[in-house]
Amino acid sequence: MGVVSAAADAAVAVLSLTVALSSPLLVAQSVLPSSLYPEPLRRLRRWYAAEFNDYLVADPPGFFRGVVWLELVFLWPVAVATFYGVLARRRWAATSSLMAGVCTLTSSSAILGDIFGSGRATPKLLLSYVPFAVLAVIAILRGLCSCSQHATAGSSSGPSARKKRV
Repeated sequence: MGVVSAAADAAVAVLSLTVALSSPLLVAQSVLPSSLYPEPLRRLRRWYAAEFNDYLVADPPGFFRGVVWLELVFLWPVAVATFYGVLARRRWAATSSLMAGVCTLTSSSAILGDIFGSGRATPKLLLSYVPFAVLAVIAILRGLCSCSQHATAGSSSGPSARKKRV
């Protein structure tokens, strides 16, 4: 079980680090003024949109802008906290992992639904979104399994759980 737990921690760390770096540097360019970003980052975004044929990044529709704002306001801080929590082995990392996983899976579901529904799904485009959905499921499972272990460990009705009578 230790190997599976370590692999899940590594997957959650990769997801968290990717979100922590890409959200403010690349994804946010869809909603923030381009003057906030240096030219190399703007070129990187244009290259990505052209190379992966990512129409959502090239010309973001309204729902995608909403997803980006959700990612910036909620997911980015949670991803930063989760990355720290997993590396520092903090107990609360399970909760932040669950939150990051649910948020990422929800966003990925909307994005993948649009990609498949639009008929523009290419293997290269899916390669840039499907891994996030897979990592999100791993983050959710890590959060649920870690929470249930802590909950059952602390829910015993032994002497420490009883009220002290005076």
